[in-house]
Amino acid sequence: MLAKQKVLLVKEETTYGTDASPTPANNAIDAKNIKINYSGEVLERELQRSSLSPVATKLGKRFIEVRFEVELKGSGAAGTAPQIGDLLEACGFSETVNADTNVIYTPASTGHKSVTIYIYEIVDASNAKLHKITGARGNCNFIFEAGQIARIEFTFQGLYQAPIDTTPPSGVSYEATKPPIVESSNFTLNSVTSLVVQSLNIDMANEISQREDINSAAGIKEFTIVGRKPNGSFNPEAVLKATYDWYSDWVNAAERQLSLVVGSAAGNKITITCPKVIIDAINEGERDGIRTEDIPFRLAMNSGDDEISIEFA
Repeated sequence: MLAKQKVLLVKEETTYGTDASPTPANNAIDAKNIKINYSGEVLERELQRSSLSPVATKLGKRFIEVRFEVELKGSGAAGTAPQIGDLLEACGFSETVNADTNVIYTPASTGHKSVTIYIYEIVDASNAKLHKITGARGNCNFIFEAGQIARIEFTFQGLYQAPIDTTPPSGVSYEATKPPIVESSNFTLNSVTSLVVQSLNIDMANEISQREDINSAAGIKEFTIVGRKPNGSFNPEAVLKATYDWYSDWVNAAERQLSLVVGSAAGNKITITCPKVIIDAINEGERDGIRTEDIPFRLAMNSGDDEISIEFA
């Protein structure tokens, strides 16, 4: 098996944990750095015998963790949800579709969706190994770097199923739009647009809980999002205090609005808005010999479930 020959399919589930049967024609996701980890709880059997040799262990609770990266891009049609929409909803976002206008994702505190994930590892034209993960929920981390393609790092946990040997998927169809570059993004903090920033990341930091259940296979009934502590960082070039007073913002825990725009074409323009950013620290940095500030921050709600908005328009 070659590491690069993998096909990822994702589809929203109607009923939690029930295979949604994603298809190559409708649910293929362009992704990279796809990693599949089968995890379980090793049960030590500390039996007392005449020998100090250990007794064989047993495997208890088990689940599957999947990590991958996708490009941040729209569907190409304003008001049509992007292919990654199901992934965002399974990371605790709600989806609002305004026909012919935009699709907006904001955090939700209830009604979190789940997805079924298929990962095919291709051997040859006739053989593949299929990993099925049902009931998957997870976390996402948005990464924006100057002159690069914006990307999202996803981590999902889902219910265990043994992989199977099968044939490779046929008729795989990916979203045709090309991702916009992070440039001319109008990065704004507290209405200041003059800051020179090379990178920004926003991590939703979802807290995923296992619902343990003696009636469920592998001892786990469900993976549930029970909390989030969204945070991030950016690295502006150092400026005079008169240009921007980081120290006052930090000491006073000032709540500042942050926003940026990636892309400009209809259906492929993404606007990120965070109404209340609070600085955690001010750390000295350097970029190609130029003094910078490394600024970690956290996001806070405005009225609730609105600490970040992601608009595809």
